[in-house]
Amino acid sequence: MIKNLKAWAVSVLLLGLSFAFSRQKSNEDRLKFKSERTSINSREKTTVFTGNVSLSSEAFSFENAKKVIVNETINEVKIYKPRNFKIIHANGLTKTGGNAEQDVIVYHTKTKVFGCNLY
Repeated sequence: MIKNLKAWAVSVLLLGLSFAFSRQKSNEDRLKFKSERTSINSREKTTVFTGNVSLSSEAFSFENAKKVIVNETINEVKIYKPRNFKIIHANGLTKTGGNAEQDVIVYHTKTKVFGCNLY
């Protein structure tokens, strides 16, 4: 009887632990895009959104960007000429050193660091 009770308790404990760990929130930030046109290159793992691109995520949001390029190979999102750009959470901000008139913001999805032309 005691062996059956111990086996049952261990089973319930393992089942409870596996359920608890499977319900943990993922660290990956989900990017939700809206655009007029989308072009996907599966070989290079890039997606190009054009025409009034909007994005919402846990880290940042913007509206009416001219173009957004998502490169899954190097974990990078390039945002061209966004409006109403809001950073909600980031691990850092770096200067890209590019052309200040280009108006590009680069977001690194793994490190959660933004790069932009600071002027």
